[in-house]
Amino acid sequence: MEIKVHTTIEAVPKDDWNGIVGPNRLICTHEYPSAIERSGINDCRFFYPAAYEGGRLVAHTCAYTISTELDLFATGVLKKAIGRVRRFWPDFLILRSLECGTPVALGSTFSFREGTDRAAALGALRAAIEGIAEREGINVILFRDFLDRELPFYDSLLSFGYRRIHNLPGTRIDVTWKTFDQYLDSLRKRYRKEISLRKRKFQRDDVTVQVVEDFTPHAADLERLWFNVYDQAREYKRERLTKDFFMNIRQCLNGRSSVLLVKKGDRPVAFSLLLFDDETLIPLFCGLDYSLNEDYCLYFNLFYNIIALAGERDMRDIDLGITTLEPKKEIGAEVVTLHMYMKHRNPLFHLFVPRIFDAMTPQDNTPPKRVFKTDPETAHD
Repeated sequence: MEIKVHTTIEAVPKDDWNGIVGPNRLICTHEYPSAIERSGINDCRFFYPAAYEGGRLVAHTCAYTISTELDLFATGVLKKAIGRVRRFWPDFLILRSLECGTPVALGSTFSFREGTDRAAALGALRAAIEGIAEREGINVILFRDFLDRELPFYDSLLSFGYRRIHNLPGTRIDVTWKTFDQYLDSLRKRYRKEISLRKRKFQRDDVTVQVVEDFTPHAADLERLWFNVYDQAREYKRERLTKDFFMNIRQCLNGRSSVLLVKKGDRPVAFSLLLFDDETLIPLFCGLDYSLNEDYCLYFNLFYNIIALAGERDMRDIDLGITTLEPKKEIGAEVVTLHMYMKHRNPLFHLFVPRIFDAMTPQDNTPPKRVFKTDPETAHD
């Protein structure tokens, strides 16, 4: 295999790149990294290792450099203690890393042409990623976001010195309804009653909800509302988004993205950025006016409108992402374990850096909630 490392997605023809991307993998298509690359997120630099056989593209992935705090997911006393140390040592537990994946979305970015020797292609792409790290002087390499069912294949990375660690768990919900009323009818009484109370707070004459296809005129409001959520975040905050991000998502994913926009009068007060994969609805980000959130239950009603929209659009499931697990579990989402592979190029640091990161990444240890009428009686209510 011949390996080329492109430094812009635009170096690869769109049809060639997308020709080997499987179904329901929107973030791996040419359009998504194009939007991300144009958006100037943090201090990221992007790389696109691609494998060719006989001049034909047979495998590819996406990677980017970013400054990573090893205590990214730390909480409580530990987080405060690290903060105090950083007053005197600003770079304490902050490492420049090379991540194989994409910012601001979850999921592996490996794609293989059907019939390709996937193991050989993975090995060639892994070597290319390590070559990038060496040239850029980056010590921490991270392969991101693999599901349990993907581990038998990607565990081959362990033989090259990588350690498997956890990401924050994700959440997803199967869509078995066509209307919101059908969804409500599938719930146990306790949860149905709670949702009805929250919807009544939201259903006022001055509140409107729209699915906006061309949301570029609202980009500044989306940035403002998103930063409200970013500033309030306690579990995870790394990538910083600007109005350019929202404009590029619209431009590059025209027809595959929308914004669920809530207005009070003429003023935007909440939104959810939606990506429409082949079968999965992905609420990628939300933004809120917190001065109205409690009175109007804005956050929860974004969920309810997303649930209704998923049924209307015949989606198979909803990928609700990481963080804020409890409210997502209350609407019927299940928790999904996400795995990563980490390696520090310095053998001494490799002994403890992945372990520190893994130890600081909280997992969900609570039982699932018994939300639907069909859930087992032994589940937690």
